[in-house]
Amino acid sequence: MKIRLVIFFLIFITASCKKDKFSDRPILKLKSVSPSPVVPVGATLTFTFEYTDAQGDLAEMPVCIEKISSLSPCFNIGLDPSFLDTTFFTIDKDVPPSTNQKGEIIISLTRTQYAGDKRCNESQPSEEAIFKFWITDQAGNHSDTLTLDPLTILKQ
Repeated sequence: MKIRLVIFFLIFITASCKKDKFSDRPILKLKSVSPSPVVPVGATLTFTFEYTDAQGDLAEMPVCIEKISSLSPCFNIGLDPSFLDTTFFTIDKDVPPSTNQKGEIIISLTRTQYAGDKRCNESQPSEEAIFKFWITDQAGNHSDTLTLDPLTILKQ
């Protein structure tokens, strides 16, 4: 009987420790990248994230994206293939403000958005790209920057 009670107590403690922990700082976690690790010519690149925020003040806030390309730095600074986009993707304005908020963000980039016309060397058949993501809530709390594994983007 005592052994059953001890086992029950240990299971209870273990289960209660696995609850989601919410922080004032928003948290981004990568769920998936598709296609990966090689992005075919013309493919739509889709990133799926899970987010949590204790204050629940992420509605209409931008998801910041930085792409760092193997083709950087470019001798012509105006053609540098790295980019930073802080306004194109925002969290849905219909997300109701609530404490301990948890949700999913899906960002789809077309070829013109992730490759653009800012490529430095057209003769290269591919580029290695590292994408970084972060969010800031309405109170000004920043998430950690989520740096993804490199993707090979085929250009030809």
